[in-house]
Amino acid sequence: MDESSGSALTAALIQSATAVVVASPAAAPTPDPTGSAPQTSPAGSASASPSPTPSTTATTPAGDPLASATEAALALGLPLLLAGPSLLAELDRLETRTVIGYPADGLDVGDRELIAGPDDPSALPELPGLPRTPQPAAIAVYTDADELAPEIRAVLSAAGVTPIRTVSGHPGETAESVAAAKASESVVALGSSFGDDTTLASRVAVARTAAELPGGGVTPFPGRRMIALYGHPGAPVLGMMGEQSPEESVARLQTLVAEYQALRPEENFIGAFEIITTIASASAGSDGNYSILSSFERVLPFIEAAEANDIYVVLDLQPGRSTFLDQAKRYEELLKRPWVGLALDPEWRLQPGQRHMVQIGQVEIEEVNEVGAWLAQLVRDNNLPPKVLTLHQFQPRMIINRELLDTSHDEIQYMVHVDGLGSQGAKQGTWQRILQDLPPRVYLGWKNFEDEDLPMLTPAQTLDQVVPMPDFVSYQ
Repeated sequence: MDESSGSALTAALIQSATAVVVASPAAAPTPDPTGSAPQTSPAGSASASPSPTPSTTATTPAGDPLASATEAALALGLPLLLAGPSLLAELDRLETRTVIGYPADGLDVGDRELIAGPDDPSALPELPGLPRTPQPAAIAVYTDADELAPEIRAVLSAAGVTPIRTVSGHPGETAESVAAAKASESVVALGSSFGDDTTLASRVAVARTAAELPGGGVTPFPGRRMIALYGHPGAPVLGMMGEQSPEESVARLQTLVAEYQALRPEENFIGAFEIITTIASASAGSDGNYSILSSFERVLPFIEAAEANDIYVVLDLQPGRSTFLDQAKRYEELLKRPWVGLALDPEWRLQPGQRHMVQIGQVEIEEVNEVGAWLAQLVRDNNLPPKVLTLHQFQPRMIINRELLDTSHDEIQYMVHVDGLGSQGAKQGTWQRILQDLPPRVYLGWKNFEDEDLPMLTPAQTLDQVVPMPDFVSYQ
């Protein structure tokens, strides 16, 4: 924390403080330990107003001034400022009357009372009104740091604010982070992952207004892991999901999810259905595309059963000679549902003259990016939570120029789903190949094949042997 970022944080959180602790520039660490200056969205501040009336002094400490200043600020519930060109202006803004200096020698605080802070805060003279009980501010503070610097914690403590940690830099990551955003008048973000002010404001708005997903929060990942049944309604040959009715599929899936949850209670596991919505066909069909389009009536019973039981849904496209975007648009109304994401299966994306089971399909990254841009706009236009956009892959050639994947859309979260089958050695080899040069901000999926894997991993083996741990595990 340098002087400017520390002052910005204090300005965002504290409106007034009749007493403060000040550390000298020589004691201040650089660079900012949070990774960036604090951001506020929308503008706002909270009040922190202790009322001490100190009148005595202590000797200047000989130890580490910053450590002592931090300890004193935390013990007394006071803001911690760093000395510098803007100090006097900040003291004026806070209407400060008393400054505890570390060290006090040479510290210019104007006509205010200056106390030399001791190494041990308990050695301070009695200061009426301190330590105080902070009044919680109507503001939410988020951080992406595992541990905040002590001097930043001192400012937060003085404001009566407990920071909320997010992994992704999105205030909608968990049920807790969403609740904080909804309850606050303004938001402060500490860290680089939150983006610029415009990005942060957009994320806060989504956290406050979009429907929450199963398990809480509005972003699919990283706040949860999904365990999925894959298949097509009424078609057992295409996967586990189609081996039984929607209600029976729900029960089967819930049993599987419970097994994962018991193995890793610290994780947040939810169920998912991945529904093959357009099916690769051996015949060209009337449109010549070698793909069968499912009716809404065919897939809706599974979607509605999922929504009634806190289960996410992914619509899987096997387009043949059609394009992914053309097929995705046919299911726009289903994709407007908050818990419905999309999956693209390049294995079944044919070029003119190609046939299924003769060639393994592939897709140019431009076509994938077109779908991503369209889906992101759909999310924005309908105030939806961010959606999963899955890319199935088991050969590098299946997604041409994958390194150019556009992951800049906050409204979608890409997941590369590795579909290798066979022996576990072969599957691990496929896993490692597909993970090479993975674009940033991409999550991972793994598939367990009931009949083709030799053998299929148990849930415990899946969690232990698939590294890194996948965000999405499907069963076919």
